[in-house]
Amino acid sequence: MADLFSRAVSRGGEGLLTLPFKPDELYRVPTDDGAAIAMGRYHPRGEHRYAEPVILCHGLGANRFHMDFNERYSLARHLARAGFETWVLELRGRGLAGPAADFTFDDQAEHDVRAALRTVLSTGARQVLWVGHSKGGLTLYAHLARNPQAPVRAAATLGAPFTFAVQPGLRVFMRHIEPLLRLKSIPTRRIAGIAFFGAPPGPLTRYMVLADNMDPEVVKRALANVPSDIAGGVVRQFARWIDTHAFTSHDGSFDYRAPLTEVRLPFLLVAGGRDLLAPPLAVARAKEHLGGPVKLVIAGRDHGFAEDYGHADLVLGRRAPDEIFPLVETFLSAHATRA
Repeated sequence: MADLFSRAVSRGGEGLLTLPFKPDELYRVPTDDGAAIAMGRYHPRGEHRYAEPVILCHGLGANRFHMDFNERYSLARHLARAGFETWVLELRGRGLAGPAADFTFDDQAEHDVRAALRTVLSTGARQVLWVGHSKGGLTLYAHLARNPQAPVRAAATLGAPFTFAVQPGLRVFMRHIEPLLRLKSIPTRRIAGIAFFGAPPGPLTRYMVLADNMDPEVVKRALANVPSDIAGGVVRQFARWIDTHAFTSHDGSFDYRAPLTEVRLPFLLVAGGRDLLAPPLAVARAKEHLGGPVKLVIAGRDHGFAEDYGHADLVLGRRAPDEIFPLVETFLSAHATRA
């Protein structure tokens, strides 16, 4: 059963840069394997237009704030204003979900997603819609590979790399941080200590965000609130994918790509035109494996957008609420059932 938090909770960041998190309802939900996830629920603002609720899932090294940052930069609240019930999912091992022992991507894709679906369906919905940024999209791919009949009606991914074979420099970068891969947890949260100085120069920033595409104040608040430590088991699994170009379970015994031909639900794939971590070619590779109708959109000036988007700025970029959020809304509304 999900535990409803009895009070509003505000965490993440330090001092003046701290962001509040105040959804209409807040739950901490146990998973089948003894961990927990957190879920913030927003009821529709105004008319409840669509029967299927939307689950929004953050990416690697991030938390709930990436999908629900503030009133402008919140895909969750945008969709609530459009008439959707929206749920912000925070995966195990961070923030309001609480600490967890060392775990793998497989644990999140199977148990965390299952707990999220069970919680939302317990409110009376028969199916859900899913929006995942980066690993939040990969997490759904992997869940559907093992559970092709999962109750998901349609899904959108933002900057979700289906392969790591086309990203220049990623393997070299992973070799540089190889000593960190032995740790139980990668201390990504320490980035909050430099928040007042803005995005640091270097390859990590270039891969994660086009800082020039974001308001400087948003960059500072994002650095203070969004980063979360990454479990060693998860980062080692990603490192193996980068090294082998595979997308497999932690022990290598299950290929997440092959079963996806049996998944018939509609997908929207959004790729940032200048995203180094999930370039358009890496995102588009999913079209070769997904069995349902797939629409690919490249968010860049050459494709009619006002900005060339990178990775994290697909959600937090200056123009994301004007260009990316309505794109997701239009796709979801086209595949949702009218309430």
